Amino acid sequence: MKSNELIELDYLSTLEIIGEGAIDLLQGQITADMTKVTDSQNCLGALCNVKGRVESSFLIVKKAELKDAFLLIGNKEVMKTTQGILQRYAPFYKLEMRINDEYKFIAIDEDFLSFNFSETDLHLNVQYHKDFIRVHYLEKKFHLLLLDKEVDCFKGLEMTKDLNAWEKDNILNKDFNIKPEDANKYTPHELGYHQTKRIDFEKGCYTGQEIVARMHYRAKKLPFLLAGSLDTDESTSLEVLNQEGKKAGTLLSTAKEENSNFCLISMNKNYENGEIKFKDSSAISIK
Repeated sequence: MKSNELIELDYLSTLEIIGEGAIDLLQGQITADMTKVTDSQNCLGALCNVKGRVESSFLIVKKAELKDAFLLIGNKEVMKTTQGILQRYAPFYKLEMRINDEYKFIAIDEDFLSFNFSETDLHLNVQYHKDFIRVHYLEKKFHLLLLDKEVDCFKGLEMTKDLNAWEKDNILNKDFNIKPEDANKYTPHELGYHQTKRIDFEKGCYTGQEIVARMHYRAKKLPFLLAGSLDTDESTSLEVLNQEGKKAGTLLSTAKEENSNFCLISMNKNYENGEIKFKDSSAISIK
């Protein structure tokens, strides 16, 4: 097996919300439509502040063994922040909320998964296997596994903690998740959440919804994400420039390949096409 077919994702954690009020709380606060989260279907979601800026982002999974139990999966520190925000409203609902540290997270290559776990049904976005919960979203090469920390069904197999292949997969799918330093800096559109359907524009109100919807439906142009690449010997910068040397976007994340660096870039709403570059680089190749 290749060293990047199994990746430990130690930076992830789970906020668990259980109770008959769980759906109502989340439906009124996050960008995803909770009625679309089922035993076999996950959703990507985010939490905005009243100004329509993104405070946190996460993957939402329903726990099949319980009627009203949901897992919000994201960056450890961001999940603590999310808990603090949602806890303000929790007294009005019948539910329990806690950080669940019982899971470990592993990314597994789809081909390796199918070969080694023949029961895998790739038509299901959430599947409960004997030793883990498998979750898949967007068109990602990697699937996310949730395992009990005491379970070791990959004993003896090579596993890496290098996140580079996972990050490259995120970039190619235009999937950006909030880290603590990103909170309250960007609008959902600046993070491409309308592209990856983290925002459901058909659901009812949630915190920041009026501002987000106004931008989506009234703006003539919207910010968006694009993926690009650059030779490894080229330097990057936070600002992305157009042909006139004016700011056209912001670098969000990078990942390395043998001879190139992959970049996820938030493009300004006024950018349409044309060459883009970093301050001291040649042109970025757009994927």
